[in-house]
Amino acid sequence: MADGPDPKLVLGPFLLGVMLNIGMEGALIVQFWHYWETFRTDKTWIRLFVLYLFILETFNTGFGIAIVWEPLMSQYATPAALTFFPTYLPAQPFVTSLISTPMQIFVAWRIYVNTRSIWMPLAISVCAIGSIAGAYWTGVTVILVKTYLRKVEINHPGIVWSSFTTAADCFMTMALTFIMLRNRRKSPHSVHSTTRAIQVTIQTGVLTAIFAILDVVLFVTQTENTINFVWDFGLSKLYTNILIATFNARPAPYNSNLVQNIHNALFGDDVSYSITKASVRALETGSADGSGTTQSVESKHPEVEHIQAV
Repeated sequence: MADGPDPKLVLGPFLLGVMLNIGMEGALIVQFWHYWETFRTDKTWIRLFVLYLFILETFNTGFGIAIVWEPLMSQYATPAALTFFPTYLPAQPFVTSLISTPMQIFVAWRIYVNTRSIWMPLAISVCAIGSIAGAYWTGVTVILVKTYLRKVEINHPGIVWSSFTTAADCFMTMALTFIMLRNRRKSPHSVHSTTRAIQVTIQTGVLTAIFAILDVVLFVTQTENTINFVWDFGLSKLYTNILIATFNARPAPYNSNLVQNIHNALFGDDVSYSITKASVRALETGSADGSGTTQSVESKHPEVEHIQAV
């Protein structure tokens, strides 16, 4: 054991990454519960999409715990702990890609809605599909390689997976930053600089892009350890937390002034592309004043719409 890999550099990053994952799972539960109880007028497929992400993230946390449990508990003080990859490690790229790829494609659609330009959404979608292919290639390679001594054989599929994911995240960040800056010029508000910084950081996915860049850079440069897993295990949780936080950063159906100073980069579009059922009915019937301008039902009669939703 003395001549083998350093446990702190092999198993330590696993433990730190899973701890970060578990911490963000708690935040996700709060975010999900708020969304599920507050935005009942969202379209059914949107609510099912959020539920799908929450369920997959819960599985992701369970697999993370199983990954660190095996070497630190079941194989404690045995050569196997630092010889073989944890049994459930291949599940990490599989489950993560099932979360990140649909979310990236969803964000690409919303970017198209807000910009009416196909090029950036197309680039994001291509990178998202490339990332899920790289993730499955990585997972299968981990199953075949099995040992830390052959870790170098995972480099090529791992780089493909991480590079596509990082590219998609960077494209999303650039597009959403552009949308937020454009919306702020159209409708400026006197928002405190700290609030503005938080809005930009959360809604544009800057944190996600930073995590993804750290993951790929450390994976490529630190070949003798697993330090990249500190960020890798928390990446999907960050995706989902930020997306649901953006869902929640909308006027609640029963209080349209709740977040009046928030510029929502994903959902600040016209009613024809709204994700709420009420807005679809408003689009079909038109506004009550006959002006021809469609308006969301919940923005005109928020208390009535909330009663109907319940």
